[in-house]
Amino acid sequence: MRGFWIALGTVMLGALALAGCTSAPPTPPTEISITFQHRAPIALNVAKIELVDRYQPTLRSPHVEHLHKVTPSTVTRSWIRERLRAVGARGLITLIVEEAGVIEEPVGVSDGFEGLFRDEVDTRLVGVIRARFDHIDVGPPGSSHSVEVIAEASAEVLESATLNERDLAYFRLVERLAGEFDRVLTAEIEKSLASLIVQ
Repeated sequence: MRGFWIALGTVMLGALALAGCTSAPPTPPTEISITFQHRAPIALNVAKIELVDRYQPTLRSPHVEHLHKVTPSTVTRSWIRERLRAVGARGLITLIVEEAGVIEEPVGVSDGFEGLFRDEVDTRLVGVIRARFDHIDVGPPGSSHSVEVIAEASAEVLESATLNERDLAYFRLVERLAGEFDRVLTAEIEKSLASLIVQ
């Protein structure tokens, strides 16, 4: 009997040692925000630049952006604050955000015995920012211009992912969405509003 308890104690010590060797999954960033400070601001010959965020979060599934501190809406606010500069005497540019959300889509995984040996994607995250640029020049002569832009990004999450890893996947998705938003809007400004750019 004494040998049984010794053997059991050895097994338990071994299990504890193994548990101590495993590292915890990465913690998602909590105080990190997404900024565009590494990008040179674009100076525009207008008197004012403003943001109008018309997107109203549903606060329910399949949307998940309301569960996080960093959202597509916070990205748009950072972008217009850090990427654009009004250096003119007249005219107004308005960035109107119509959609700025992230949805979580379930992905089917294999059933039965085969599924036990596969680590498959069970969730897809899809982010989108849809906005419109409006430029109004009071003149003389008066003029107006409007252009729509859309940025999208997606990411897949494995079924084995922990809650921390899923939060991290969301953050990385919003990072990619921010990069795409910056690319699309910068290209549109250089194309459609080139006459307003002050070098």
